[in-house]
Amino acid sequence: MASLKKLAGQTVWYGVSNIAVRLLTFLLTPYLTHVLTGPKGQVVFGQQGFIYTIFPIMNVLYTYGMETAYFRFSTTEDKLKLYRTQLTSMLLSTLLFSVLLWMFRVPVASFAELGTHTEYVGWCAAIIALDAISALPYARLRKENRPRKYAATKAIGILVFVLTIVFLFSFGGNIAKDGGFFGDWYNRHWGLGFILFANLLQAIVTLVLLVKELADYRPDIDKEIIRKVLPYSLPILIAGFAGTINDSLNRVMFQKLYPASSEESLRQLGFFTAALRLSILINLAIQAFRLAAEPFFFSISKEKNAPETYSRVMKWFVVIMALMFLNVTLYIDLWKHFLNDEYRVAIGLVPVLLLSYIMFGIYTNLTIWYKLTDKTYFGTYIMIIGAVVTIVFNWLLIPTWGYNACAWGMLLTNTIMVILSYSWGQKYYPIPYNVPKLFGYLAAMMALFFIQYTINDMTDNLAIRLASGTVLFLAYFVFIYTQEREELKRFPIVGKYIN
Repeated sequence: MASLKKLAGQTVWYGVSNIAVRLLTFLLTPYLTHVLTGPKGQVVFGQQGFIYTIFPIMNVLYTYGMETAYFRFSTTEDKLKLYRTQLTSMLLSTLLFSVLLWMFRVPVASFAELGTHTEYVGWCAAIIALDAISALPYARLRKENRPRKYAATKAIGILVFVLTIVFLFSFGGNIAKDGGFFGDWYNRHWGLGFILFANLLQAIVTLVLLVKELADYRPDIDKEIIRKVLPYSLPILIAGFAGTINDSLNRVMFQKLYPASSEESLRQLGFFTAALRLSILINLAIQAFRLAAEPFFFSISKEKNAPETYSRVMKWFVVIMALMFLNVTLYIDLWKHFLNDEYRVAIGLVPVLLLSYIMFGIYTNLTIWYKLTDKTYFGTYIMIIGAVVTIVFNWLLIPTWGYNACAWGMLLTNTIMVILSYSWGQKYYPIPYNVPKLFGYLAAMMALFFIQYTINDMTDNLAIRLASGTVLFLAYFVFIYTQEREELKRFPIVGKYIN
């Protein structure tokens, strides 16, 4: 219980920072859908959705598994020497990748639907480079159990991002009327340029806030360390690449395969992106959990009861994910108001996307077996299989099914990855997951969703729909209470109110 309490505490801190970050970003969605209206605005919204689909793929390339490798080898190697070696390696590779992006900025800009704004390729390269350099200092904060500093830097960075965007869109126009340099800059970069500029400013501020974690850095490459780190991290790079492809490539493929003009494809992609943003609650919870769980899982790996702890973590993870799923789907009549009317076209896909993210979260939990056994190549196999499924499914169905193929393809891919990771994991590092109980929780979740779906189909009365959603949401709490009453008694705070 002490181990779970420690994980819960760290998850709260990482969760607070990531929830703050994602919540502010989430609140940008209704703001942007109200600012970027009409065909021109919808194209810009689709553009930013497309660009920020490519960003995660590039981030994986720039960091190439070094964060996980830092957690793995910081328990066996000199921490400072490891840190300096890894950061030197990342600085050299970041410089190389960024120079290549700038050299090929014209074809890259064409592929990324940037039109004549080839300078945006340089902005994007700078954003990704600064984020990559920040990755190891952030990993160091996590390893040293300093979630407060982690949370503060994340929150300040995103605040800079949001305030810059709001200032430029809401107040920049009045200032630009006076002409001059700002007027010319404003007119040239209105739309996507504002968002990228705000992101660049955020990345700079974040790195400045992490200067203390960089103060003891000296250029150094320890050959023995790098020989251990690279074979461990490169399979994670490939797995991360494939994993990001599973989550992001569908939108890139949509833009290139959807049978319409480039502008119309971007508009449709914007509608799908808006639906994705409504799925953010589960996605941000998974990220917060991953940030806390990865160092935690490694830290208890030598304990005798570690497998049982991993099993309990999985159970409560599924319970919380189910509650988040129901929170959105049972109250979709409220959540939809975060989007402007014209951006609600794909809102029917939100349950599919939420379920897809739940499956990905389960997979994230399952990956601990190959990280602990140094069999990271299995992660590569799983992700490559997932990438193949993603590519084939979307290649075949996007031309006729549109963004529906993107959503259902994500669910299919993540489900297959869960099955593969569980099957191989039980062979090489058995963990006593209570599979029937996990299925039961997910089945109860889906049953309550379908009941609400049926009620919504029968009536347009908002009061009735909200009342039924509340009853069903409380019913799931009662169900969990009856199933986990004895364990809940041992929980801090909660246990005091359970007889």
